Amino acid sequence: MLGLFLGAAILGLIISIMEEGEFPGWGKMIVCVLAAVIPAAILNAFLPPELFLVGLAVGAFCAGCAISALCGMSVQRAAIAASIYLGINVALSLTLSALLSR
Repeated sequence: MLGLFLGAAILGLIISIMEEGEFPGWGKMIVCVLAAVIPAAILNAFLPPELFLVGLAVGAFCAGCAISALCGMSVQRAAIAASIYLGINVALSLTLSALLSR
């Protein structure tokens, strides 16, 4: 649950900066984070680890569609926001796994 709220906060911050407005709302951001994470996790479960980028690309596309629908952004800007979010998510995950493996 904590990861879901942190993800929603990060994605909301990205959208707020891109749109130069307020935080879009927790409910919308949680739905968008789930739209990004669930397809990526399902695909990555079936693909070999070397192809994890395919899952991320599909997750970014799904999240871009959700962001566009819920926040009123263009699909291109929403896909950019989703890609930035997933890039930050991967960087944080790799950093935490490196720190915890020591």
